[in-house]
Amino acid sequence: MLAELRSAGAPGPEALARDWKLRRAVERDLQILVEVLIDVCQRLLSLAGQPPATSGAEAVRRCVSLGVLSSEEHYRRMVQFRNFVVRRYDAVRPEVLAGILRGHLDDFERFRREILAHVRREG
Repeated sequence: MLAELRSAGAPGPEALARDWKLRRAVERDLQILVEVLIDVCQRLLSLAGQPPATSGAEAVRRCVSLGVLSSEEHYRRMVQFRNFVVRRYDAVRPEVLAGILRGHLDDFERFRREILAHVRREG
């Protein structure tokens, strides 16, 4: 899914505002990627013998506490974005989506690297 987002290039806010299908596809792919992040955190908590977190933000925070993730900041913002998209409080501004595509897709790669490093350490 991350590869799909990258293959779309980095459409600017104007292109996202013009093309509702592209905008919705980007929103949905980002939503799913964040949900995977939350699910992985929940699974790691379970493997550590801990009860499930009551929210995505809590799952991330607890994985930081366990030393699985290095920092809460990037991931907390991802969870906030996902919550916004799911609850559809308002339309996601094209500028926000363009900013994520241009500057934050690497946050998903960072998550992947941190999880893989943890798994290797735990063996």
